[in-house]
Amino acid sequence: MAIDPSLGRLWSSGTATTLLILLLTTAIAHLIRGWKRLQHIPGPQFASFSPAWIIKSLSSGQFHEELLKISNQYGPLVRIGSNDLLCTDPDVLRRMSAVRSQYTKGDFYETGRIIPGYNNIVCERDEEKHKALRASMNSAYQGRETGSLLGLEAAVDRQIEKLIALIEEKYVSEPGVLRPFELSAKSQFFALDVIGDHSFGKPFGFLSEDRDLFQYIEINDSAVPIMNMLQAMPWLSNIVYRWPFRLALPSDKDNAGFGRLMGLAKGHVDERLRPGAKPSQDMLQAFSNGGMTYDELIQHMFVQIVAGSITTAATIRHTLLALISTPTTYSRLRQEIDTFFASNPNTTTIPYTSALSLPYLQSVLHESLRFYPPTTGLGSKQVPPQGDIICGYAVPGGTQIAHNFSGIMRLKPIFGDDADVFRPERWLEADEAQKKAMHSVVDLAFGSGKYECMGKRIAMVELNKIFVELLRRYDFALVNPQKPIQVVSGIFWIGKDMWMRVTRRETF
Repeated sequence: MAIDPSLGRLWSSGTATTLLILLLTTAIAHLIRGWKRLQHIPGPQFASFSPAWIIKSLSSGQFHEELLKISNQYGPLVRIGSNDLLCTDPDVLRRMSAVRSQYTKGDFYETGRIIPGYNNIVCERDEEKHKALRASMNSAYQGRETGSLLGLEAAVDRQIEKLIALIEEKYVSEPGVLRPFELSAKSQFFALDVIGDHSFGKPFGFLSEDRDLFQYIEINDSAVPIMNMLQAMPWLSNIVYRWPFRLALPSDKDNAGFGRLMGLAKGHVDERLRPGAKPSQDMLQAFSNGGMTYDELIQHMFVQIVAGSITTAATIRHTLLALISTPTTYSRLRQEIDTFFASNPNTTTIPYTSALSLPYLQSVLHESLRFYPPTTGLGSKQVPPQGDIICGYAVPGGTQIAHNFSGIMRLKPIFGDDADVFRPERWLEADEAQKKAMHSVVDLAFGSGKYECMGKRIAMVELNKIFVELLRRYDFALVNPQKPIQVVSGIFWIGKDMWMRVTRRETF
């Protein structure tokens, strides 16, 4: 018996409609289920269904301020996504990262992958593998092979000398003559060359060339919107790192940007591992001695280049901006520096240990890290399967807990009623108990426990030396005080157009 074609069309149409209804019902059920599991935790209504709040806040370019606002409005635990909470409780953040904590890295860290198919120290979410990677690097970062962090201080001194030589050659202004000095770029040149010198035994040459080699900074800044979007929707990483999209990712064969620096890192690794190569006293050699594989070496050296330079450069420019904006602080720090060198006339460059003994310098650095934490990304950790109680709320397993770095640094119970003011004196005025509490929070700027930034000591050596050597020689003033800098925050701080007038100090 022949089948009426119209019945076939009707059946096909009915099947399609049924499938569409099933898909919509499943999607709605998923949304409802996602909304219900965290409905008891306060936050913007539309944040409970989607990453819309995170995307909107990141798009503002002032992500740190948006995080401050929402925590002030809703409290220490806020719902910012369908499965995302924002925590502004330092005790909780420390507990999540404790060595024996059952928390793991959250979806956020998927955005830290560099090479498809390979996990580096940032994106590795398997706890045992992450622990093994840290163990292979620990000796190098602690400087155990030489006792002096593998010549880090000497590398910092060399690049400070190059920065000073560059200023002397091209950027010292005189009465009636302005030679503008753009600090945003120069601070990154300095940080990148320190990494090259200390890690590979040779700086990249940013300071010597005085230009953005390989368009690295330009391309880095232009990639920020993409990085932010991945932060808001980490699941996109699973698509970006797959064919054909991964073809658009940076490659070590590129002539510019991230890819070019990847190529340089790969070249250094290849040279160091070739048969008969002479061992060197640098970080690359120490990592190799620690047992890191070829792929691990390439990936970590590039992670060190990117993360280390962006965060250090941001802290340098933010600290100098804060000093210029508070003349009493600027004057007091400079006086402390002058007093040190008057008492130590034969000292050419301040040793790191001597810088640590300058109380006001330490107060300025702690206050700068508090006021402008080096990273503003979410840094989410994942609640263990059995769930947890956070800030009085029952939180189910698998929930992503974001870190509100900007929020914890402005907590008035910790830092005082003037926590929104840059005031280094708070560190000198506090009693021992209060000072201990403040330090414990500011230290979170570098992470803590099993997730603490391994490059913390490197950054602190740079920061403790560079301001002393610059302020003892020069006076700095803003060229455009009405608009001192263009800065946006997302995962990292990105700044440009911080134009300075640099003049020699008469007393130097």
